[in-house]
Amino acid sequence: MKTFPITDAVNRLKGTFLEIPGTKLKPSEAARLCGLEPPVCGVILDALQDAGFLRRGADGSFMRAGSEGGSR
Repeated sequence: MKTFPITDAVNRLKGTFLEIPGTKLKPSEAARLCGLEPPVCGVILDALQDAGFLRRGADGSFMRAGSEGGSR
């Protein structure tokens, strides 16, 4: 997998969730889709959750905070 600067990786992940409303991805799916190493992707997903951009569902998948599919 290609290595991206952290800002590019964050923007790539955010873009994935902004592009299609209701996107719901498990960490491994997000890593594969965005071309990131799974550990790096996991850290960024957690940071985006801490920042309030994403939320994690009961099944471990991430979705945009405030999107359809349940409460925070």
